[in-house]
Amino acid sequence: EIIWNKGAGAGVSMAWGSWQSASNPVLRDVHEYILVFSKGSFKREAKENTITKENFMEWTKSVWLMNPESARKAMHPAPFPVELPYRLIQLYSFKDDVILDPFMGSGTTGIAAIKSERKYIGYEIKDEYIKVAQKRLKILQSQACMFV
Repeated sequence: EIIWNKGAGAGVSMAWGSWQSASNPVLRDVHEYILVFSKGSFKREAKENTITKENFMEWTKSVWLMNPESARKAMHPAPFPVELPYRLIQLYSFKDDVILDPFMGSGTTGIAAIKSERKYIGYEIKDEYIKVAQKRLKILQSQACMFV
């Protein structure tokens, strides 16, 4: 379990219905959980690592502090920063592995996979998001990238 602390970038939404009142204040989410699952052991046959010692030491902590991505910038209602899947890809895969994203959205995981020297397959059912992902990945499409 990793906790993504969105820090100062989490927004300034307010629980106006209970503003400064004990009537029933609503908590504002400034974090998300990232759950890591494994079938059996986490251990895999070692191949070429691309993670640095410094990053490994920092990213194996259970709380990650990074600002969220702007929904306007990513052209998607629920974006996350490229740094988020980049860290996970670096920690849990080796160079040239295939990263599968069954909910491609705006292509953020694909960008992180390519930057990590991995191959990428993404699925998306909404045409508008496929176009957004293709646009974001256009520069990187010369590397292994597939849209389904």
